[in-house]
Amino acid sequence: MKRSSVWVLKTLLISLLVLLAAGGIVTYLVIDGLTNTRLYQQVDRFSELFSVPKQPFDLSEVVAEKKAFTMEYPEDGTFTILWGTDFHLRRGPFSNRDKIYALLERAFAETDPDLTVISGDLLFSFNGVQMLTEFASFMQKHNRKWAYCFGNHDGQYQHDHRTLASVLDSFDTALFSTGEEWVLGYSDYPVVLTREGIPQQAIMLLDSHDSRIYEDSVIAPDYIYPSQIAWYRWVEDGLGDIPLYAFIHIPIPEFKLMWESGTAVGVKNDKIVNVPLDNSGLFAAMQEKGNTVAIFSGHDHLNDFHGTWEGIDLHYGRSASYGSYGADIHAKGLKTITLDLASPSYTMKTFTVDDWNL
Repeated sequence: MKRSSVWVLKTLLISLLVLLAAGGIVTYLVIDGLTNTRLYQQVDRFSELFSVPKQPFDLSEVVAEKKAFTMEYPEDGTFTILWGTDFHLRRGPFSNRDKIYALLERAFAETDPDLTVISGDLLFSFNGVQMLTEFASFMQKHNRKWAYCFGNHDGQYQHDHRTLASVLDSFDTALFSTGEEWVLGYSDYPVVLTREGIPQQAIMLLDSHDSRIYEDSVIAPDYIYPSQIAWYRWVEDGLGDIPLYAFIHIPIPEFKLMWESGTAVGVKNDKIVNVPLDNSGLFAAMQEKGNTVAIFSGHDHLNDFHGTWEGIDLHYGRSASYGSYGADIHAKGLKTITLDLASPSYTMKTFTVDDWNL
């Protein structure tokens, strides 16, 4: 082989190795940025300071302030919620956003929901504003009203929760609020279902934050804070004794207790039920008046079980994420929750991409 040919070959090999190394570094930085960017609160459940308003919760007042929303019950006395969780919208290879939008379009056609609720982790993107604008535009195009509580990945990376919330101000179909200033979090608000203006039921959305450093430097999901629990009671007292249906991203500890009791129905394909290590008392507060019918949670993409724990129904959602982890044995999907004006009871159905051949 001529000396010039050997030199060219060596140069090509070195260039290839440099490109591979650069690609590996970039891939590592992207993955590290998407998975290890956590948000931590500066207070804990013992040090948080807040003051509950002296005046009772007044629905008309908070609606005027855009801290709550109302929707009139359909004439047939049923209200259908299309429930999605963990969409993890992002750009780039393998994001498969088109599949998520196709799933939603099929669900709209099949179920014609009155409201779509996204229980967190809608986003998993360095450019959250771009992805949220795209999704809100999609919902606006289809004239579909939707509500949304933040999950642990929403608000990470370039854009914080306030910035994301400001995006939704310009979309009429987005029923979203950052909630009361005295409450920790950026998506604690109710959507109240009415008949002739009178509250009948309420959908309670709660911000479950991100991560917390517990004892011995263990990092685990954050909990619901005392101000949020006080807010829940405040709203419940103001609405009176009507059925409440709570949506939250990170499951509360009672989900784990229910699974370990052996009474849950469904599957746990994730290694754990990933709940906060401390129980801050949300569930106990919900039990006090007995108005909370069910809690709907996401977060663990491969868990889909439900049951009743000490008088309150607990449900995992079906992850629709193509931009994060999943499994061939656990099809992506959505659920519907059909409420009944005449009763606290409800019916649920799960729809997967396998069911619809998507």
